[in-house]
Amino acid sequence: MKSGIKAVFFDIGGTLMEKTPLTQRDTHKLEQMLSLLQVGWTLPELEETIHTGSQAYKRWCEQTLNELSVEEKWARFLLINLPEEKVRPLAPQLQWLWSQSKTNKQIKNNALETMRELSRRGYLLGTISHSNPIYLDQPEFTPLLKVRIYAQKYGKRKPHPSLFMDAARSCDLSPEECAYVGDHPWRDVVGPREAGYGRVILMKNGHSSMDPVAMQPDMVIDDLGELLMIFPEFQRDFSVQTVRQETRPLYDIALSTMWWDKERMTAAEFFRAGREMGFARFELNHQIPPEYLEDMDLQHFSIGSLHDPCPAYIPAKMLEQADFQITSTDETLRHKAVDGIKKTLDFAIRIHARHVVIHPGRIPGDHSGDDQLRLLYRSGRKDSPEYEEIREKVVRDRAQRAAPHLESCLKSLREIVAFAEGSGLTLGLENRYHYYELPLFEEMQHLLHEFQQPWLGWQYDLGHLHTLDQLGLQTIRQWLEAFTSRIVGVHLHDVRGIQDHQTPGSGNVNFSLVRPYLPADCYHTLEVDKSLTKEDLAQALQSLTKSGCVSKI
Repeated sequence: MKSGIKAVFFDIGGTLMEKTPLTQRDTHKLEQMLSLLQVGWTLPELEETIHTGSQAYKRWCEQTLNELSVEEKWARFLLINLPEEKVRPLAPQLQWLWSQSKTNKQIKNNALETMRELSRRGYLLGTISHSNPIYLDQPEFTPLLKVRIYAQKYGKRKPHPSLFMDAARSCDLSPEECAYVGDHPWRDVVGPREAGYGRVILMKNGHSSMDPVAMQPDMVIDDLGELLMIFPEFQRDFSVQTVRQETRPLYDIALSTMWWDKERMTAAEFFRAGREMGFARFELNHQIPPEYLEDMDLQHFSIGSLHDPCPAYIPAKMLEQADFQITSTDETLRHKAVDGIKKTLDFAIRIHARHVVIHPGRIPGDHSGDDQLRLLYRSGRKDSPEYEEIREKVVRDRAQRAAPHLESCLKSLREIVAFAEGSGLTLGLENRYHYYELPLFEEMQHLLHEFQQPWLGWQYDLGHLHTLDQLGLQTIRQWLEAFTSRIVGVHLHDVRGIQDHQTPGSGNVNFSLVRPYLPADCYHTLEVDKSLTKEDLAQALQSLTKSGCVSKI
């Protein structure tokens, strides 16, 4: 057992409180809701409206990890067809009546006894939960809880690590001195793992079966009373002022395995280095073959995103040469590429990842013009007539050949979207480094118009777009002004000249100008070259934090 645990935090619903579903909605409580709202709806109409809104809200929460206040939730999702000024004042009452109309909630067996004994033994106790605070605002629990973190009041949803970090700070403790007990394998394991909690305990429940590949708790228990065998008695002198512990900073960003130099460090060393630098989570890129996964500690380090194809079924260079692309006009090759993305999605679900990056593909053929432009740019001849002549030819040739590949891309994405529906994943279509790759601006416009799902959008690669802008082939401002609302993920790196994947703050990208265009809930990843040092990455985090592109948790 890990030593040094001084605080134990609990989930509420399913852990401290037990829900007993009713066979049908309590019509009396629904009638009370209609009386409050004063609308001419039938009970089935009210129930259907709120149920539909609740499902939409749940999907939004799981994809963004944001949580709204009860007033915002009811006005923006649950009763969207009614005037906000009418709904907001009534929202707390409506929430209480609705939750009580379907389930009875009672304190779980051994909950109070266990918490009282843990408190007597000297542990600080608290809750980190999505449940309404009113459930524990009762005489039995109130004296035992030093800290109560509720998602509705806090604005973030588990497993976002900020809730767990703040709970530790509230007790003047480091995350390593804290334990968490919950019943949900994703919300209650990933969050405290990312925050660096010293102990994570999963309580068995109806949804607590865990895939062997997914992140694992330190222990699984059947009953809360088992905690008394895990946490021994220790003496805490409450008369002595607790000194706030200095903890490593934690940043709300993933580190891509692109930085992993496989000749210089093992997978375990890569994850440990990323964690020590303050990355809350990681992204597995498209160069991770299945055999590498065996050496990766996916049980204790959070993989938030995957870059298709992952695992890589063939090396990246061979993938391009073989034209296994969803833009391929060869149906056999196109199907193979679609199947590869489906395997990536399956793997993402198994390891509780939230986000998948997709390269839409490329237009095969002669790409020498693209190479010539880059050579001329590097030699300082961007303003030459020769450069302009080649640029115009490259643009013209690509336009002539693009249509069938865009159609193949659309066909492929229809299959992928149908496959991913209901998975809880967000899918990001990445803008690419080379001009002959899809999508360019008009193509992205077409794709986003075709697919209106909020969980599918633009994976904004800063370096790639900056490079094509420098080459005079695309315009950054045009993309940002048109597609900001559809950004679901961002790859952060800098560019020196047209050399991308450099340390943010060391090149030509103005991150302060980019920041206003980045949605707060998009998935952030640092994607830099493996030649960079730990000191470079530390500089990157400082620079991105200063510009506002990344938040310190």
